[in-house]
Amino acid sequence: VQEVEYSDDMEEMVTCLTCGDEFSPPDSSSQKYKNYAVGQVLSVEALPKKSDLKKCTVDVTGSGDGGVTVVTNAKHIAEGWRVVVALENAVVPAGANPEEDSDVVVVKKTSVGGVKSEGMLCDSPMLGWTGGAKGAVQQVPEECVVGGPPPASRPQPMLK
Repeated sequence: VQEVEYSDDMEEMVTCLTCGDEFSPPDSSSQKYKNYAVGQVLSVEALPKKSDLKKCTVDVTGSGDGGVTVVTNAKHIAEGWRVVVALENAVVPAGANPEEDSDVVVVKKTSVGGVKSEGMLCDSPMLGWTGGAKGAVQQVPEECVVGGPPPASRPQPMLK
C-alpha cells in the first residue's frame, strides 16, 4: 500500500509519499460520488402510522454487520435490491456545488417519521444519470460491489 498526497484543489499530478513517483489524480467521478455507496437492501418495513414511509436497513460496507437505516417514501423498494445510497455529507445531486446552487442538499442524519435515517436511496437524477424516473429508486446490477462507488452512468436494464 502506498500513501498518496492530494487535496480537493489538485492540479495535474499527485505525488506518492512512499516512492516519490508522480501520476494523474483520481478521476473526477470519485469526487462526484464522495459519500455515496452501493448497498444491498437487507430489510424493508412500513412505519406504523406513516403509510407512505418505509424503514430500510441497507448494507453499505459489504461486511454484513447490520447496515445503515434509511427512511424512504419510495413506492417501490424490496429486500435484496442493490441500490445506491447517499450517506452523511453526500452532496445531492451528485457533483453539484452547494455554494453555487440553492437546490443542492447535503445529506445529514435526521429523524424521519420518528426514526433516525442515515442516508437517502438514490434515483437517477440524484446521481446525475440520464434516463430513469425521478423518485424511483435506481437499482444497480450485481456486478456493482456492495460498499463500492456507484457506476458513472445509469446501467442498462438486463434482458432475461
